[in-house]
Amino acid sequence: MNGMTQEQGAFLDQVRRCMENYLSTDRRRVSHALQVTEYARALLDEIEGDPVVTLAAAYLHDIGIPEAERKYGHCAGPLQESEGPPVARALLERLGTDPGMIDEVCALVGKHHTPAAIDSAPFRILWDADALVNLAEVVDGKEPERVESIIDKAFVTEPGRRRAREIYL
Repeated sequence: MNGMTQEQGAFLDQVRRCMENYLSTDRRRVSHALQVTEYARALLDEIEGDPVVTLAAAYLHDIGIPEAERKYGHCAGPLQESEGPPVARALLERLGTDPGMIDEVCALVGKHHTPAAIDSAPFRILWDADALVNLAEVVDGKEPERVESIIDKAFVTEPGRRRAREIYL
């Protein structure tokens, strides 16, 4: 996958552990982040993008949920987008991450529910990887024609659409 070095893989393992520790009591959200990251990893085999930024953002994309729930009692998308970047930044700074990379990851975390913000390969990959996981709740019990329509509207890359069809049709 895009020639990641051993050092980059070790860094991503640290990001994963930070996410798991931060969300430790919420196994469902940890599982979601791990699934999104695996789909992002698979999409990186077909879509050229920075694998470290993409996968770090995939691990951390929902990291603002606990803070949103604590502050507001719910975790609607805009709240995840506002609360996630400060948490992601703090975690990445503790790992000694390059400030430029922190900014890139936080930008993705801070707009991962905003389709109009889709402006880069890492964002398109994150968007589709998250949709691949979330689609299970949306398409449950729907007719294949309706599922196909949802897939056509929900995904922004052809590899993402193809995977969604393989999984849900």
